[in-house]
Amino acid sequence: MESILSLLIFIPILSAILLFLLPFDVKFTRYASFTVTLFTTFLSLWLYNNFEDTNAMQFVESYAWIKEYGISYHIGIDGISLIIIMITNLIMPLLYLSFWHLDRKGYWLNLLIVHGGLTGAALALDLILFYVFWETMLLPIFFLIGLFGRENKNFMSMKFTLYTIFGSLMMLLAILYLGHSHNLQFNSWSFSIMDLKKLVFDAQTTFFLFAAFIFAFSIKIPLFPFHTWLPQTYRAAPIGAIVVMSALMAKLGVYAIWRFVFTLFEETAFKSAPFFVALGLFGMIYFGLAAMKQRELKKLFAYSSASHLSLIVMGIFTFNYYAHLGAFYMIASHAFSSAALFMMLGMIYKRTQSLHIHTLGGIVHQAPIFSAFFAFFALSIVGIPLTGGFVSELLLIIGAFKFNIFIGFIAATTLLIAVLFVFRVMQKVLYGKVKLESFAELRFYELLSLIPLALLIIVMGIFPSFFLHKFKPTAKMHTSQESAYDRK
Repeated sequence: MESILSLLIFIPILSAILLFLLPFDVKFTRYASFTVTLFTTFLSLWLYNNFEDTNAMQFVESYAWIKEYGISYHIGIDGISLIIIMITNLIMPLLYLSFWHLDRKGYWLNLLIVHGGLTGAALALDLILFYVFWETMLLPIFFLIGLFGRENKNFMSMKFTLYTIFGSLMMLLAILYLGHSHNLQFNSWSFSIMDLKKLVFDAQTTFFLFAAFIFAFSIKIPLFPFHTWLPQTYRAAPIGAIVVMSALMAKLGVYAIWRFVFTLFEETAFKSAPFFVALGLFGMIYFGLAAMKQRELKKLFAYSSASHLSLIVMGIFTFNYYAHLGAFYMIASHAFSSAALFMMLGMIYKRTQSLHIHTLGGIVHQAPIFSAFFAFFALSIVGIPLTGGFVSELLLIIGAFKFNIFIGFIAATTLLIAVLFVFRVMQKVLYGKVKLESFAELRFYELLSLIPLALLIIVMGIFPSFFLHKFKPTAKMHTSQESAYDRK
């Protein structure tokens, strides 16, 4: 399939437009949207099976778009972008299943658009094209929060949108400057990442361009101190939007640092590595402690997610082969675990109309199957053995020790913070005094949405080589390039 990447991008987007324009009812829209995501999942599995274990860019498509200014429709996939494509197309149909009861047509349509935007941003090799898809993700989230959120939803949808747009505009200015500079240095316009990496700038210009990209991606992840939108946005947003933001969009922010910042400004990124390693460690501790203080489950797991993302950022900035493997593996394992947990929070809210810890308790006595799944996904977040989280944390810690023994020791010990707040949640919510009159057991469609995620997490923990071999060559190539720089 020569155009499989384009199909993955545009089938969800065009389906959403068609379903919006035609007078289909909610039931048909739900079934059609779910069918679309199943089809893209099938395409992604075919792509995974036919992806060669090399560091080369594969399934490349390139067409002139705005030829006069060197803007092209240029997409391709390597081992790292393959991770983003797979987690997106595996999670989205399960997300639809978990909220099968929803009767909001706009909910399904916005999820389809953000699905296509995520895929396009992960595959784009032209910076203008990347920016278009990067912004395409934002509008559906704005509508999901504003239309289907709760508790100050309009204010938070606007705050989140303005916050992220400001970061994106800084990146757009940097992108335009890069294209203009290519015209000055090579007498032709281009926004291709492979062309732009050849540009030469003085140290001050490079720093400002580097900072503009980092700023935009740090907001999306989010990294400390660009996280101020996080707790209240997660509190106001509907669960579907939170799953997308936590499990997918945040991971795309990390991927974007690796793809664009490390490619365009590799020497600057390498020299600034100690700062970002320290920032990642600080964020991991700060967000972990903040999670321990929360009394509301959405905010607690929002900070938990930010803590693990800080660990991932620490891993990629060590420029160590093992840490890179661990960081990319954690992108997938944490995506599956966090998606499942937030989906289960949606199930709790549907049953109780509350996510405050003090109102919950003793669920294990009323819904043991629900409690077993909740406990499993919560423990998989902190990396218990035989889960993907364990493998990724082990690789990350090995890489951290190779970078610096002191950094490795801190990274290993601070992982205990996550264990503490996870056990606190389990003790308060699942065990203890029964505080609810009734709590319904998992329904059939809810089980169908959770079982594949649980199986994926276990298989990733038991057979990691089955997945690692797909992106090992890409990770090895990049870390070997960076090792040429002499850390001073």
